[in-house]
Amino acid sequence: MPRKFGTILAILILFAGCSKTESDKTVLQFWQFWTDPQVKPTVLRLIQKFEQENPEIKVTVTDLTWTNGHEKIVVAFASNSAPDVLELGSDWAPEFSSQNVLMDLSPAVDSIKNRFRMWEPGIFDGKIFAFPWMLDTRVLFYNKDLMSQTGLDPKHPPQTWNELLAYAKKINQPEKQIYGFGANAAERHRLYKKFLPFLWGNGSKILSEDNSSCLINSKEAVEALNFYIELTKFGLLDTQRRLDEAFMQGKIGFVISGGWLLKEIQKNNSPLNFGVVLMPKPDKNRGTPASFAGGEFLVINQKTKHPKEALKLVRFLTRLDNCLELCKAIGTPSPSDTSAIYDEYYQKDPYLKIFQEQLKYSFSPPATPKWV
Repeated sequence: MPRKFGTILAILILFAGCSKTESDKTVLQFWQFWTDPQVKPTVLRLIQKFEQENPEIKVTVTDLTWTNGHEKIVVAFASNSAPDVLELGSDWAPEFSSQNVLMDLSPAVDSIKNRFRMWEPGIFDGKIFAFPWMLDTRVLFYNKDLMSQTGLDPKHPPQTWNELLAYAKKINQPEKQIYGFGANAAERHRLYKKFLPFLWGNGSKILSEDNSSCLINSKEAVEALNFYIELTKFGLLDTQRRLDEAFMQGKIGFVISGGWLLKEIQKNNSPLNFGVVLMPKPDKNRGTPASFAGGEFLVINQKTKHPKEALKLVRFLTRLDNCLELCKAIGTPSPSDTSAIYDEYYQKDPYLKIFQEQLKYSFSPPATPKWV
């Protein structure tokens, strides 16, 4: 055998031994909700990056929608066809954590737990079943021009309940289709996210620490409810989508909304003269500027045949650099990593900086499977 041919043959044998064919790889099924054409490419790019870093693993991505995703997940677990890794909304995490279908992540995250925030929705019976991935909150949007037109100083948006009520009352002119406050109609999964900030800010809770008793009839909670009812008298009562539209049209002075509204205003290059501010406190010397905190969580199927590989994917997606890339594609969410707040992406944007600050004072609903 010629020496040159022998060398080539040896190299080919070496490569054949070192490379893995598709059939040799561990295949992970990953279900997720980011189908937006502006976001999905980033998801796929991150998965490709993960596969490059872990050539022995292949990830198959399946898209879900918020319309029927919950139902599909329920059916998948009931029929033993759930994926290895999947994304859950923070409201859903307690529901599935309580059903003995998710892998206990406690041993794997105990050493890094302090680096991340908002574990509460993922904890059940003292064990961690869901890893916080991306977080978001709600802030108070305000129309600077409507404030100026009614003699209010747009440089000083409302910081207390009384100021918000007084400003909304002054701006409210329904006969001209101008409204002081955007109040949510009775939409499932939406109205409570606008009212509970006032309850939390006033020092009340919904349930006791062990979820055994209801505290919603406390003096502080009733006080918050009475204030919210009074506030709605000087505004427009409608769905969140219509309230956001009315605000973008310059018809509402103040509305509680999330990052999606900020993204919509910027995407449309709207000339709207607006600002965002922390939620108002009950009083300057009392309470906190509390808000609702929601987010996306990653969980692992308890019956996965590839727990180590699934955990690798969860850790990869929650890693700060990767999560930041996805958050930037989406627009406003924040990585659950506590150091994200220092990234220039948030620090240099005056709006996103407020969202980051608001997260410090934001709460998630009680981690009970009965919440939804």
